Amino acid sequence: MLHRPSRPSLVATAAAISLALLTVAVSAVMAAPTEDVYIDGQVYNINTGAAVIFDASAGLLQEASPMYFLEFPVAAGTTGPITLPSGYQPQHNGFPPSPIPYHDHVLIAAPGLHGAGEYKATERVVRLRYAWSYAYGPAFVPVTSAGEIAAAEAAGKLEVINPGGQDPYQIWTTTVLIRPVVAKNS
Repeated sequence: MLHRPSRPSLVATAAAISLALLTVAVSAVMAAPTEDVYIDGQVYNINTGAAVIFDASAGLLQEASPMYFLEFPVAAGTTGPITLPSGYQPQHNGFPPSPIPYHDHVLIAAPGLHGAGEYKATERVVRLRYAWSYAYGPAFVPVTSAGEIAAAEAAGKLEVINPGGQDPYQIWTTTVLIRPVVAKNS
């Protein structure tokens, strides 16, 4: 006689298998290389193992949300990590593969935040640069929210890097990063 498992045991087995697969998937995402970003004044981690698209199509550029790279000015030939007079160290502090070796990241939203409707894992790189006098002053405090950028521009905390542009403090590149937010940094 053929023994058939009862429906409750099949459901329990399927649930256990699903839980095991979910645990493996979450572990794989959490094990991926991450980097810190600021979102709405908080520090989050993004997955840096995802794609980079140079010279993205117009449609992709339009659909991507901005990822602000706030660059730190450094003397020519600077290598290795830096510490500013304020004691601050950039999130991306002098290590490859970035063509901008010293910078912080600021995103406009993350999953689960009030601005989550604006969150997209596709991020268009927007370059800004701190002014020398501000970055190397003892009162330096990093921009940690997209909402602070206009005030930082108006206060002279950022350099003009795009004279004649719509916003002379910003360069909207054609580079798109696929960088999903992984978790809030505790």
